[in-house]
Amino acid sequence: MEFLDPKYERRSHLQLLIGYCLVGLAIAIATLVLLYQAYGYTIDRQGEVTQSGLVFVSSQPNGAAVYLNDKRYKSNTDTRMVIPAGKYTLRISETGYRPWERPIFIGGGDVQHFDYPFLFPETLHSSALADFSVDPPLATQSPDRRWLLLASAETPGTFTRYDFKNPDKPAATPLTLPAGSFTPGTGAQTWSLVEWAADNRHVLLLHTFVTGSSASREYILVDRDTPADSVDLSTSLNLTQAQTVNLFNNRTDQLYIYNAADQTLRRTNRADGTVASTLEHILAFKPYGDDRVLYVTDQSPTGKATPGLVSVVLQTGQQTVTLRTLPAAGSGGFVLDLAQYSGDWYVAAASSADSAVYLYKNPQDQTTTGTDTYPTPFRRLSLKNPSYLDFSDNTQFLLAESGQNFVVYDFENIAQHSFMAADPIDAPQPHATWMDGNRLAYVSGGNLTVVDYDNRNKQTLVAANPAFAPFFAPDYSYLYALQFGTPDAKPTLSTTPLTVQQ
Repeated sequence: MEFLDPKYERRSHLQLLIGYCLVGLAIAIATLVLLYQAYGYTIDRQGEVTQSGLVFVSSQPNGAAVYLNDKRYKSNTDTRMVIPAGKYTLRISETGYRPWERPIFIGGGDVQHFDYPFLFPETLHSSALADFSVDPPLATQSPDRRWLLLASAETPGTFTRYDFKNPDKPAATPLTLPAGSFTPGTGAQTWSLVEWAADNRHVLLLHTFVTGSSASREYILVDRDTPADSVDLSTSLNLTQAQTVNLFNNRTDQLYIYNAADQTLRRTNRADGTVASTLEHILAFKPYGDDRVLYVTDQSPTGKATPGLVSVVLQTGQQTVTLRTLPAAGSGGFVLDLAQYSGDWYVAAASSADSAVYLYKNPQDQTTTGTDTYPTPFRRLSLKNPSYLDFSDNTQFLLAESGQNFVVYDFENIAQHSFMAADPIDAPQPHATWMDGNRLAYVSGGNLTVVDYDNRNKQTLVAANPAFAPFFAPDYSYLYALQFGTPDAKPTLSTTPLTVQQ
C-alpha cells in the first residue's frame, strides 16, 4: 500500500510544506499590497508606481461639478476621489451658483473630507416677509433654527413667533405675555436674549424698563408655545438688581443665580428657590452640562491672593483643577468656553487685559503636583485683548476674536488660522457669529458677509441690520435678515432663497 511507503510519506510532507510556503507567500504579498495601498501607492496602466490620497467631497447643493486644477473630475459631489499626492486647487461649481474653491495638499495615504462647501446663488432675490414701524427691540432664533421670536416696539410684552417648518412660507403667530409675567413700566424699555433652553420652547430674556425715574431689570422665562405659562423669575425668586440668571444645563427646572455684589454663584431649584450648590469669589463663569463649571476667581489655590492676577478653575463634579492665572480685568473682561469634540474635552480661557487665549485638552486628566503647578496648555493662541470665544456648531472649531482680528483653531486637523477681516464689522454688532459648523457671518458696510472658517470664499449676501445676527432655515434653504428702514421704506424682515430653481 502506497501510503505505507516511506518515500511516498516524505514526498507528501514535502508537497505539504511547499503548499504552506506558497500560501504564506501569497498572504505576505497580499499584506504588502494592502499595506502599500493603505499608504496610497498604486500602479497605473503604464506600470508606474504612484502614491495617492483619498478625498471625499460633498456640497450644498449636491451634484455640483468638481474641478482639480481647472480640470473637470469625472464625478459630481457627493464623490470619492483617489488623487496622486501633490498640491491642487479644488473648485466646486454649479449653474446659477457662485463657485467655491480652495488650495489643498494631498499626501500619500491621506484621507481628507471636504463636506462643508456651500454654494450661494449668483443672484439673490429678496422679498419682505414683514414690515415694522421701527426696528424690533429683540429678534432671536431657537437653537434648532425652527423658531424666530421678534419683540414688538409698540406694545410691551407682545411678540411675533415665526415657524420655519415650511421655510418658503413661514407661519407668523402673535404671542402676548400675560399680565403679571413682566413689568410694563412707564418709560423706555429693552428686551435682550440670555439663552434658549434645550427644548427650543423656553427662552430666558432680560427685560429692562423704567418706572417713573427708576430704571430696573427683570428676568422673564418665556414659553413660546404656551405664553400663559411664562414666568417673571425676578419676582418668583425674589431676586435683587445685582443678581443675574442663567439656565442650568439648558433646562428650566434649575437656574444659576450670580450675585455681582457678593460674587457668589448659586445653583437654585426654580420650583421652591432652594439652593443646590454655591461657589464664592466668582468673577466670571461658563457652565457646561450638569457637572462642569469653568470660572474665574480672585481666590488663589494657595490661599494667598496675588495682586493683579486671578485664577481660572475648572470644576468637574467634585474635582477642581486650577488651570492658570490671568491678568485681572474689569467687569466682563474674561472670556471662557468649553466643549467636547471627538471624545476629548477642550477648555479655553482668556483675559481682555492679556494677549493670548489659552487652550487646554482634557485638563481634568492631567496630574499636577503642589498648589503652584498647573496643567500644560494644549495651545497658546496669540491674540491681543481677546473679547470673544465660541465653538462652532459642530465643535470642530474654536473662534477667538478681538475687533477685526480672528483666530480660528481646527481640532480635527490640528491647525490654526489667524486673519483680519478685510472690512470693518459694523456697530453695534459686538462680534461675528457662526453661520453653521464651518462658516462665520458678520455685517460689514451694511451687508451680510459670510466666510469659511479660514477666511476663504468670502461672500457678500444681502443688506442687514448689524444689531441682529442673520437667521437661516433649518436646512439652510432660506436666509432671513432684518433690514434698516429708509426714507422711502419701513424696516423689514426679508426672506431670501438660497437655492436656484433649475
